Amino acid sequence: MMPLRLGPLLLPTAPLLLLLGFWIAEMVARRLAGAAAARPGPALLAAALGGLLVARAAFVLRWRSQYPTLGAVLDVRDLGFDPWAGWPAAALVLLAWGLWRAPLRRALAAGLAAAALVVLGGQALLAALQPPPRMLPQLSLRDLQGRVLPLRSLRGQPLVINLWATWCPPCRRELPMLLAQAGMHPGARIVLADQGDPAAAVDALLRSLGHAGAPEVLLDPGRALAAHYEVPGYPTTLFIRADGSLQRMYVGEMSAATLSQGIRRLREVAR
Repeated sequence: MMPLRLGPLLLPTAPLLLLLGFWIAEMVARRLAGAAAARPGPALLAAALGGLLVARAAFVLRWRSQYPTLGAVLDVRDLGFDPWAGWPAAALVLLAWGLWRAPLRRALAAGLAAAALVVLGGQALLAALQPPPRMLPQLSLRDLQGRVLPLRSLRGQPLVINLWATWCPPCRRELPMLLAQAGMHPGARIVLADQGDPAAAVDALLRSLGHAGAPEVLLDPGRALAAHYEVPGYPTTLFIRADGSLQRMYVGEMSAATLSQGIRRLREVAR
């Protein structure tokens, strides 16, 4: 799902929908609680935090091999959360709170329903408003050895294209992970298309990382891919179905777990 652009800022839509859902839930619950002695705000906050914690824990457990350190687990910038675990956890927190504070039961139930309607309905609406998926362009790129690779020759299998640049700090942080993951997903192809840098600059960076001449790295001197997909910033990762159509665009730095999750979704579509 495309992020929301506000001037130079790119904001992911999922956290924004969650914040909006929480705000709506709090308003609905507060109105229904009326003159009840207890206020619904603390219960809703506890439910939100509990749901997020369980959603993160479930995602990390599913992809635990990709989270070798506590720091990686705590770095939630990869947006690795399992909503199918988070929503029931939030509901259980509110159920427990309602058993303790009976006057709030109706208000808390309505608040949860309102939040679910805003978040899930908003996601469905945004998905419906997405333009038709773009196909791989009729474009050929070169690798660092000068070999030409027509992108459409990569159709027939799940494809991940990462758009990056040597001057981009998050791209440089993400690059070692992508190079390491490139050969770890049989039946899927990962390529890294540098946008606009001289070959010498790309080669120097790869050498410093111990990946000189990596065959997965391609050069796009005219930034044609970024223009074709109207990429809002770097790094951006394109998840492309076997037929060459774009399934998903992920803007920002990924973790190995979010990359693996994206590839799994591509494989599920291909079955």
